[in-house]
Amino acid sequence: MILNKAISDTTQGSFIDFSFGPFLRYLKDCANMDTTLKKNIKSSIEKINKHFPDGNAIISHEDIPQYEDLYFLVYQLMNPTLTDENSFSWGVSTPFSYDLIFGTFAISKQLKTILSSKKKDIIHWPENKILNEKEIFEVLAYNFIIKHVYDIRLSEEMELVICIQENHSEQYWRVDINDDFVEVDGDFPDIKNMKADMVSKQTVLEFLKRSLPLEKLKFKGFSLIHIEDVTYKVTKEKLHKLFISQNIENDFLIQVTDAMKRLISSGDMDLLFLPILQIDGKLNTDIWKDFDIVLSKILVKYGASFSDFSTFIAGYIKNPDIRHGKSEKETWYSFENTSISGLFVLPIFHQEKIIGVSIILYENAGLQTDLVISSFKEFTFPLQNLFISIINKYLGALNQTIKNHFTAIQPAVEWKFHDAGIRYLKHEKNEEQFHPIPIHFDEIHPIYGAIDFRNSTIERNKALTEDYTTQLNALIHTLNALKQIRSVDLLGELIYQSEVFLKRLQNNNLSINDDAEITYFLTIESLELILQMGINDEEVQHITAPYLKELSEDGAFHKQSAALEETFLILNTHIISVLDKMNEELQNSYPYYFDRYRTDGVEFNIYIGQSIAPEKPFNEVYLRNVRLRQLISMVNTAIITESCQSLLPKKIQTTQLIFVQPNTITISFRNDEKRFDVEGAYNIRYEIIKKRIDKALIKNTNERLTQPRKIAIVYYNKKDIEDYLKHIEYLQKNKILQPSIEDLDLEDMQGVSGLKAIRVTIQDTAVK
Repeated sequence: MILNKAISDTTQGSFIDFSFGPFLRYLKDCANMDTTLKKNIKSSIEKINKHFPDGNAIISHEDIPQYEDLYFLVYQLMNPTLTDENSFSWGVSTPFSYDLIFGTFAISKQLKTILSSKKKDIIHWPENKILNEKEIFEVLAYNFIIKHVYDIRLSEEMELVICIQENHSEQYWRVDINDDFVEVDGDFPDIKNMKADMVSKQTVLEFLKRSLPLEKLKFKGFSLIHIEDVTYKVTKEKLHKLFISQNIENDFLIQVTDAMKRLISSGDMDLLFLPILQIDGKLNTDIWKDFDIVLSKILVKYGASFSDFSTFIAGYIKNPDIRHGKSEKETWYSFENTSISGLFVLPIFHQEKIIGVSIILYENAGLQTDLVISSFKEFTFPLQNLFISIINKYLGALNQTIKNHFTAIQPAVEWKFHDAGIRYLKHEKNEEQFHPIPIHFDEIHPIYGAIDFRNSTIERNKALTEDYTTQLNALIHTLNALKQIRSVDLLGELIYQSEVFLKRLQNNNLSINDDAEITYFLTIESLELILQMGINDEEVQHITAPYLKELSEDGAFHKQSAALEETFLILNTHIISVLDKMNEELQNSYPYYFDRYRTDGVEFNIYIGQSIAPEKPFNEVYLRNVRLRQLISMVNTAIITESCQSLLPKKIQTTQLIFVQPNTITISFRNDEKRFDVEGAYNIRYEIIKKRIDKALIKNTNERLTQPRKIAIVYYNKKDIEDYLKHIEYLQKNKILQPSIEDLDLEDMQGVSGLKAIRVTIQDTAVK
C-alpha cells in the first residue's frame, strides 16, 4: 500500500473537513445488523474511537499522514481479503477529489501516469465537457446534494474521464469518486415551489448554483476512488459517432482507421470502406468518388489497377462472404514490394442485400481474425446507416440530374423519363448532342387549388412602413448626436431628408417608388456618410454603434418584416405538410402528377387520367376520390391556420379557393422551362382563369370571393360541381362545414366572363 505524505491542499477549504465521522456512523449501523462480521466491525469501531477519544473524528490537513493504520483498516473492511493490491485500483482521498491520500500500488501507478502527462483533459463524460479542478469539485458537490439532500435519483450518473494524449495516440481513464462516506450540513433552499414538471437534475442544479454557494455549507468525510482504463470503450463510442455522423470528409477514413487499430491492437494496416450499388444489375463505381483519394493510394501501394479492383468487387458481390488471408485466385493486389500478410473482406448487408464492403490489408501475420470479425460485427448497424446514406445521396443526385434536364419527375410519370435520363447521361459523357423527344399526356383531368394569405401585400407594406419608421427615427437621433460633435453640413441635409420620408410614410401607403427611394437613402446615402465618419474616429464609432448594430437581419430595423416572413414560413410549412400528406396517400389509389408551388401561400395542381398510368385502368371513382380529399385538405388547412393564430408572430389569415375545369386538357413537358404546361389555345384559357380568380369579386358588390374560414369553388356549369356538392353534404353532416351554401355570380374579369361560384363556411366547432 502507498501513503502519500505530500498531499496538496487545493481542494481543502473552511467548508471541508477530512473526517472519519460518516464512516464511523456507517460501521455502527452495520454493527446493529445481524451479520457474521459483527464482532469484526465492533473491533474496528473501537480502533477508530481510540484515535478520537474526544469523539471528534476530524483530521486536520497536517495530520493526515499520521493515520495510515486507519486508512488500511478502511481498505480491509471495504475489500475482499485476497484482493491483489498490485492490480486492484483503490484509494482514499479528500471529499470529491482524486488527490490520493492512501491507496494500492495499482492506483498509485495509474495516477503517476496521469499526472506526469503533459497533455491531458478532464472530461465530464455524459456532457463531453472539459472541466478544471474547481469545476470538478463543484459538479461533484452539487450532484451529491441533489442525490442525498433532495433525493433526486440521477438517470445517468456523472463520470469523470481523463484523456491523455501522447505520441499521436489517446488513452482514456475513468475516475470513479465514491461519496458514500461524505455528509453535508447547512440550510438548503426549498424546491417545493418549483413546478413538478420542472424538477429535474439539470433545473435543480442550475437553481442551486444560483442560490446556494458551497462556502455556506460544511462537508465532512472522505471519498473512495477507483480508476479504470476505458480506452477500448471510449474508442468504440467514437467509432459509433463517426459512422453515425455520416460525414465521410474531414479525414473520416483516417480517424476510423486509427480507432480500429486501437480496438484490434494491430500495427500498420490499410482500411477501406466502400458502398455497393447496382443499377440494372451492374456495379456502379461512380458512387466511390468520395473515397477516390484513399482508394487510389491503396491501389498504387499494392500495384493494382482500378479495372482489376472493380472486376474483383463485381465478382465478389455475386457471392459475398467473409474472406481473410491470401488467395491465389484473387490477383488484383500484389504483395511483392510490401510487408502485408493478407487481407479481410467483410460484406455489409441490409434487408438481405449487400450494400457495402469493408476491406482491411494488414501487416501483422499473427492478427487474430476472430477479433477483427467481432469488432466489425459491433459496428454493423452504424455501417449500414453510413452506406444507406451514401447510396441514397447518390441516387438523389442522379434523380436531381434528371430533374435538372427534364422536370420534377414523380413516380407517376417516371416511366416516360427514366430511359431518356439514362440516354442523356451517356450522351453528355461522350460530349454528344442530345435532342429529347416530345413528352405529353392527353385527356387529363386538372384539379386546382390555392391557399392564399389574406391581404398579404397590405401586410407587407404595413410591416415595411413600421420598420422604415423605426429606422428613420433611429437615424435622426444618431445624426443629431453626430451633429453635436462634428461640423459636417451633410448631417443637417440627411436629417431633413429623413423627416421628409417620415411624413410621407405617415400620410401615404408605401408605394414602389417610395420603397426604392427610402431603401437607397438608408442603405447607400446615409450609411456611406456614417461609415466614412467613423473611420479612425472612436468617438463617432461610439455614437453610431447602436444604430449599426440594428442593421443586421435580426436587428430592430427588420423586426416587423421578419415577423411577417416568419409567419408566412410557419403557415406555409403547415399548408405544405397537409398537401404533401394528401398527395402521399392519394398516390396509393391511382398515380397522378402533382405540382405545388409557393406564391403568397401555396397553389397546387393535380393532373390525373388514363394517359399518365396506361397500365392501370382509369375510372371516374378515382377522380371523385381526389376531389373529396382535395376538399378535406382545404378544410384542414383552414382549420390549422385559423387555430394557430394566437401562436403566430403576426395574425395572418388564409383563404381557400378551388377551380373546376369542365373539360379534360393536354399537358406537355416544356424543354426550355423544364416543367409541364398546358397545350393548345383552349387549354391555355384554363391557365388564364387560374391567374384571375383569386381577385374575383361577387357580382354587383365590392366583396372579394375568397374570405377567411370559407372555401370558394369556382365553376362554369352546375353539373361540373355535382361531385363537390355531394362531398360538401358529407362534411356538413359530420359538422365540419356549416349547413348553408352560398350560390354566387362573379363579376367579369379581363378575358374571363360567365363564372359562378359556391362558398361554404367552416364550423366554429371544427376550428376549436
